[in-house]
Amino acid sequence: MDAGDQSTTSEAKPRFTAALKHRDLRLLALAFIVDGGASWSYNVVLIAYVFTRTQSAGWVTALVTVRWVVGVLCGGYAGVLADRYDRRALLMVSAWIASVVTIGIAVIVWLQAPLWLLLVGAAVLTAVCTPVRPASGALIPEVVPERDLVAANALFALLESVIVVIGPGVGGLLLLAGEPVWGVLVNAASFVVAALIYSVLRVRSHGSAEAGEGSFRQWVSGVRTLGQHQKALVLTVFLILDSAAANSANVLLPALAEHLHGDEVGYTLLLAANALGGVVAAGLAQRLAASRRLAALIIGAIFLQCVPLWLSVFAGSVLAGSALQLISGIGMVIVDVLAFTTLQRDLPRDVLGRVLGTLDVLILASAVLASVLASTLYGVFGLAVAFGAIGLGFPLLGLLGLPVLRRLDADVAQRADRLAPITRTLDQLDLFAGAPRSLIEHLAESAQERTVPAGTTIIAQGDPSDALWVLEDGVLAVTAVRADGQAAEVPDVEAPGYVGELGLLERAVRSATVVTRTECRMLRIPGADFAAALEAAAPSPSMLGRAGARISRTAAAQ
Repeated sequence: MDAGDQSTTSEAKPRFTAALKHRDLRLLALAFIVDGGASWSYNVVLIAYVFTRTQSAGWVTALVTVRWVVGVLCGGYAGVLADRYDRRALLMVSAWIASVVTIGIAVIVWLQAPLWLLLVGAAVLTAVCTPVRPASGALIPEVVPERDLVAANALFALLESVIVVIGPGVGGLLLLAGEPVWGVLVNAASFVVAALIYSVLRVRSHGSAEAGEGSFRQWVSGVRTLGQHQKALVLTVFLILDSAAANSANVLLPALAEHLHGDEVGYTLLLAANALGGVVAAGLAQRLAASRRLAALIIGAIFLQCVPLWLSVFAGSVLAGSALQLISGIGMVIVDVLAFTTLQRDLPRDVLGRVLGTLDVLILASAVLASVLASTLYGVFGLAVAFGAIGLGFPLLGLLGLPVLRRLDADVAQRADRLAPITRTLDQLDLFAGAPRSLIEHLAESAQERTVPAGTTIIAQGDPSDALWVLEDGVLAVTAVRADGQAAEVPDVEAPGYVGELGLLERAVRSATVVTRTECRMLRIPGADFAAALEAAAPSPSMLGRAGARISRTAAAQ
């Protein structure tokens, strides 16, 4: 309960190393690598097995389609589950059941059973795995503080890009073994490993969807919440555009490779280059996230993703086409990280699972429609027109959302200007170590400005600790009585300073009485908001040092 130093809290630059200091995020990332890598390998093996056995593209299409359809049908309910039950337990149960289902698929492959059984198995596995994305996406804001949220999402984007490159390669190696059943069993083993990893997570989190309520009604509640947040709704549209562009382009990549005289090797290079762009963009997205010009960044990233896809048709070589694919991958991940992080920050966490489940449904449905459209355009008009529709059509659709994004940027700027005097005061006081700007602005918004007459008691020794008081102008007199009944010598607090932090840090009653010696201009920050800030950012060394000095001066009776 003492005056803070006059220093400036700078905006922390999120880095992967900072995010990875959090144990549960490391575990989630490890489970993602194990499960994601094995799933890509499994997909390659299973598609190759079906085609080798049937020599029919129709059966391969049926295998892919059944998983898409089940994903769309189950995605909304999966989001409800992510808000109804403990998310850690849901991930663990999902992984254990998925391992059993995958062993069943391995038996089907080993026995050369009818292919319709394989389709059923693939459908069941997809249904079982649908809660993973909404549950893990809702957990990330729970396991890292707000200042590391961008870095955490960028990390997962980087890992996904790496997995896209490595996973199919591992699947190819498994195919060389000559027995596709081994590729399926590797996937089953990965689910077991993921379940064991989830079991040691410390985080416990669930939303507001209570058991016994109607699932459809709970899902509608999540969708309604999304609709009520205009910023989140617009960003959801951009995530859908981003995914639709990427998936429709992937359908055309084999034809593009052939057009550029690259054949199968060329296809691999184009795919790998796009994924490499995601690796490059992961770090860039962290730096861009600090900007308040969201409209320019999102629109620019959509153009950066899509236009190079169209230009690839005229590249003339696989090498030039790969360079353009790399640029496209950069734009894609920038959109993903910025938009997804904003959703996690802005939406209530008790409905986040349902919103992310709905987002998965919309993304999957748009991917199917865009892929069919791209294939149709290619068949009727050729490669240039098909890629032109992707490279120019999706950015033009994105421009329709520009007015809304610009209004949102203007609202953010106005809010920042309105809070600027308070945030400057909080910056001077050096309350938190490496606090992000959004945290300081949240505290500023919760602060209640008050002009307090001289001689007014704002804190009484022994009372509950319910707020932090920030002194902008004036002088505060502090008195304290020790446990032995002796008065403690405590200096006055002059502006800029703060009092009341000791009880909040220690979760104890007030250790001193504070009275305004002169008329004071003050800010009252509710204890709940200060406590939430402490969960997102550590107290600064200066605050901890002064709290320690205060404790040594005031041994208050408890």
